[in-house]
Amino acid sequence: MRILIIQHDTSGHAGRFQHLFTAHGIRVTAIIAPKTTEWPALDSFDALWVMGGAMQLWETEAHPWLTSEIAFIKQCVLAAGKPYFGVCFGHQLLAVACGGQVGAAQTREFGLLSIKGGDAVLGGDGTDHREVFQWHSAEVSAMPPGFHSGWRSPDCAYQTMQGPNGVHSVQFHSEVDVATLQDWYAMPGVIDDLVAIGGASLPDRLLADFKERTGQQEAMAEELFGNWLRGAKLRLGER
Repeated sequence: MRILIIQHDTSGHAGRFQHLFTAHGIRVTAIIAPKTTEWPALDSFDALWVMGGAMQLWETEAHPWLTSEIAFIKQCVLAAGKPYFGVCFGHQLLAVACGGQVGAAQTREFGLLSIKGGDAVLGGDGTDHREVFQWHSAEVSAMPPGFHSGWRSPDCAYQTMQGPNGVHSVQFHSEVDVATLQDWYAMPGVIDDLVAIGGASLPDRLLADFKERTGQQEAMAEELFGNWLRGAKLRLGER
């Protein structure tokens, strides 16, 4: 299988999923959307992954490439029927590309927080609880036609989305490991933003909590990946 990954900055990579790609013999090509002048040909990859980003979907004047990225995702998912996995901003981009809506979150979610539910994206029976790593101030406000979501938090109704043809996405950051989070902290303005949200202790507290639960987060990423891979292989006719 050949996966194309769209990143929105150098630090927004696939993180803890990268070793799973290697373990399953998956060939990966990563591109950075703001630096892309021409999207790859559809026959050059089998599945599309779209990662997070600091920008918002409505900021098309500041980021004019967003319009073409949304069109590319729509072409891949709706026209070509390619399997897809989206994380945070990639979750929101999928929603808009396929006819849903995204808006500013009434309550921003940051850190390890609980979600409840169950679906084919993350498993569960509808009453299960999982602790996930959140970092977003926008959210899906209306689902695309033909999609459904089985996980929610008290402040965000659509924590997962599942569409046809091996299409999964999550609002939370299942890709982040300790090294990735430390990379984020080194980005200009990130620490200041966290302090403004939760006070001077938030950055250290968030990192300490994440380190304590890194094994739990790794297990969840493996579950997400396995669920997605089964659907993607079924769509592609692979074993």
